[in-house]
Amino acid sequence: MQMRTLQRRAFGALAALAALLGGPGCRQRSGVPEGFQGLLEYDQRVIGFELSGRVREVPVHRGQVVKSGDILARLDDTLGMAARDARQAELEAARADLALLKAGARREDIAAAVADLGGAESSEALARKDAARKGLLLRGNAITRAEADQAANELDQATSRRASLQARVALLRRGARPEEIARAEANLQSRASALAEEKERVARYTLRAQGPGTILDVTVKPGEVAAPGTAAVMMADIEHPYADVFVPEGKLAVTQAGARAEARVDALSAPFPAVVEYVSPETEFTPKFLFSDRERPNLVVRVRVRVEDPGHRLHSGVPVFVRVAR
Repeated sequence: MQMRTLQRRAFGALAALAALLGGPGCRQRSGVPEGFQGLLEYDQRVIGFELSGRVREVPVHRGQVVKSGDILARLDDTLGMAARDARQAELEAARADLALLKAGARREDIAAAVADLGGAESSEALARKDAARKGLLLRGNAITRAEADQAANELDQATSRRASLQARVALLRRGARPEEIARAEANLQSRASALAEEKERVARYTLRAQGPGTILDVTVKPGEVAAPGTAAVMMADIEHPYADVFVPEGKLAVTQAGARAEARVDALSAPFPAVVEYVSPETEFTPKFLFSDRERPNLVVRVRVRVEDPGHRLHSGVPVFVRVAR
């Protein structure tokens, strides 16, 4: 890696020198293609686990080209699957509770309650007649006060039972209260959120490629215990390489971020579409305090150009020549 960095710096210095000193006649004699020069590079991504666990499999290897969605590594998800199934069962129970409240009482339950109410009303009527009859007997001294009081007490019990059954029939016919349904709906939503969380947790036991690329390195092995944040795979974005080219200060007027460009390499004749991604705010290679008319044209600016290579025909480290559209 250090040798590659030194190589890029050396090539950058030579590219800048060629951009500054190489006039049209010199380019024709040397055979160097027109355009600003640089080295092609890939964006590298370090992909790691968000959760801890034991590595179950690593189906990729160094140098392998992967597509978006391909599995890079996977943790043992046995415990996660068990937790997900438990949340699923809780969700089903909450859904059943809500459906039961919304359905209300069954017709059979209402009919049974109405029948009980009818029996209670008959018992109340009979107790009232018995209490009235014993009241008359008490006034004629035919029975004792205790017998009359017992009849009155039985009437009170029959009346209370009839009122209770009457209220129960009304409740069954009215169904669940809005507050009960709202509470059941909130419980159902809570269970659904818990299940979604467990599903997302289980999904994150598996590392997948977020885009096409080349595997640069694999740093975990099956059987190892990975901690959160542990790097597992290093990838390179091979569809969108970039090149840092060096533009003389006098040509910056036509080199703006977003400008269309084309990139060429020696091995291929057809150019690749590109776009100017970034223009450095600082000049390089010449001391900043030299701003005379003689020195100003020698100032260069580092410009990053993003190249489109859907066919994966380019390679990191090769020289590239970029022309910016005017």
